[in-house]
Amino acid sequence: MRTFWVTLLATFLSLPCVAAPSIQGDWQLHKDTQGIQLYTREVPGRVLKSFRGVMQIKAPLRQVAAMLADVPAMPEWFFLLEESRFIKGEHVEDSYVYLAMKGIWPVSPRDAVAHILVRQDPITLSIHVTVSSEEGIMPRKDGFVRIPTLQASWRLTPVTPTHTEVEIMGSADPGGMIPTALANFLVTTVPEQTLKKMREQIAKPEYQDLNIIYKKNPKLRELADKMQFPQ
Repeated sequence: MRTFWVTLLATFLSLPCVAAPSIQGDWQLHKDTQGIQLYTREVPGRVLKSFRGVMQIKAPLRQVAAMLADVPAMPEWFFLLEESRFIKGEHVEDSYVYLAMKGIWPVSPRDAVAHILVRQDPITLSIHVTVSSEEGIMPRKDGFVRIPTLQASWRLTPVTPTHTEVEIMGSADPGGMIPTALANFLVTTVPEQTLKKMREQIAKPEYQDLNIIYKKNPKLRELADKMQFPQ
């Protein structure tokens, strides 16, 4: 059960910034439902397949970026996330956040301190967010098992001034013994549930009027002022 939990977290959180090497072969469409495409492919030497999730959101890039940067609200849509908050960093684009994941009895809950870096491609206007775990930033908490390694990335690409593509790609090697069928079921279930909730979250009133979000966290306005958005 403990290996199962670590695998579940690593599956979603271990997302690389770029596509995996071509040696992995071609992507195979696993599921296409409700506007979300989920792909998998074999990774030599690993039990878990790598995955790619893609969807379009009917919202401009500015809104989607603000929602993703609204760290305190992440537990409302991020699968299994119980708490998230900024703990260090003068600017959102280079900051540290605390993440706490729900436990599933009898396994203890997990947590991590993550370094967040945000950049924008000046040509495509795509926004790239990378996440990597850091030790020594915050003492370990009683009742939580600190996740030893966490890597993640998101890519937000404007399709039109009113539509944005969200893409997730990832793979994981959590180690230990776990049934292959269960592990690869989670590879697609975790990103699918998160993308669905993300689409619901963006429709909330506070993301229709970004002044509400900016008033709550002025640093998000500072980040938006540094970026370019389709007109």
